[in-house]
Amino acid sequence: MTRQWVVNASPLIVLTKINQVHLLSEFCSKVVIPSGVVQEICIAPDNDRAKHYD
Repeated sequence: MTRQWVVNASPLIVLTKINQVHLLSEFCSKVVIPSGVVQEICIAPDNDRAKHYD
């Protein structure tokens, strides 16, 4: 069974700040980031690492 998580901005921001965002893909097969979350992260300051995560 495929494990799929839908995440909001908070876990993405916190996990990138502590260099642990890779945990999302380790615990589930698919990570879904809603477009509203993408927009929220895109308006962050340029020095916010969550904004530049691939």
